[in-house]
Amino acid sequence: MSRKISSPTDQKTDLDAKDRLFSRSRSSSVTSIERESREAISSFHFSESFPRKTDSSGSPSLWVGTTQGTVLALALILPPTGDQRLQQPVRVSSCGTLVRLKGAILTMAFLDSLGAVLPPSYEPWSEPNPPDEEKEKVRRRRPASPPPTQEGQDSQYAVVCSEKQAKVVGLPSQSCFFKHNITESSFVLRADVVQMAAGLCLACFCANGHIMTLSLPSLRPLLDVNYLPLTDMRIARTLCFSNLGQAMYLTSPTEIQRITYSQETCDNLQMMLKYKDKKWYQL
Repeated sequence: MSRKISSPTDQKTDLDAKDRLFSRSRSSSVTSIERESREAISSFHFSESFPRKTDSSGSPSLWVGTTQGTVLALALILPPTGDQRLQQPVRVSSCGTLVRLKGAILTMAFLDSLGAVLPPSYEPWSEPNPPDEEKEKVRRRRPASPPPTQEGQDSQYAVVCSEKQAKVVGLPSQSCFFKHNITESSFVLRADVVQMAAGLCLACFCANGHIMTLSLPSLRPLLDVNYLPLTDMRIARTLCFSNLGQAMYLTSPTEIQRITYSQETCDNLQMMLKYKDKKWYQL
C-alpha cells in the first residue's frame, strides 16, 4: 500500500489557489449556484421589497446570500387570493445580483425610509369558506405593503452583513450608501440587527472573541470589546443577539450564559439586584 504525503510546498500551492479563487471577480446567478459546487446558499430572507431597479412599488421577494458573498434577488409571483391561491404554484423570477461582499453572507435585514426595521412578510392563515365576519377580520389584519417610491428616491434600505464586511444598499436604486470592513484578521461568526434604546444597530461576534456594534444605517462603529476567545464551538453555534443590548449562548448542554453589551441595560440590572430584597407597594 502506498500513501502520498503532501509536502509544505504542495500545501502552499493549494492555499494560493484558494486565495486566488476568493479574490477574483465573480458573476453569480441562479444558474451559477447550480453549476459551481464551491458556492452554496448561506442565508435567505423573505421581504415585501423592490427586487428590480425599475420597480415603483413593493412586491413579495426572496433575497438569497451565498458563501461567495453574493446577494441574489428573486421576485415571487403569487396567484390571486381564493381558490387559485391554493391550487396554483408560486412562480419565481430571477432579478440578478444586488451586491457582493467579502466572505459568506450571514444576515440580511430591511429598513424603511425612516430607518425602522421591517418585520418579515407573512400571509395569515384563512379558512377556504369562512363566514362574512371572518373575512372582514382577515381584511383588516392584512399586512400593509411598502409605499410606492417616487422618481429618484429610495423607499427602503437593505442591510447585508458577511464574514468580513457590511453594506447598506438603497432600494430600488440598488446604490451602496454605506460600507464598513468589520475585520481583517478574523471573521464574523454571528450578526444580527437589534433594537437599542437610541435606535437600531448591527451586532457582530467575531471568531477572535470581539463583540462589535455598528450604527444603522450609517455603519458607524459604536463598540469593539474583546469579550471571549472562541474556545468552544458551542458558543459559535448558539450565540444570538437580542434587543436592548443583550445576548445569550450555551456554555454547556444544560447551561445558558446571558450577557449585556449595553451600559443602560447593565445599570438597570444592577438597580434590580440592589432592590431585589425590598418590597415596594403602590397605593
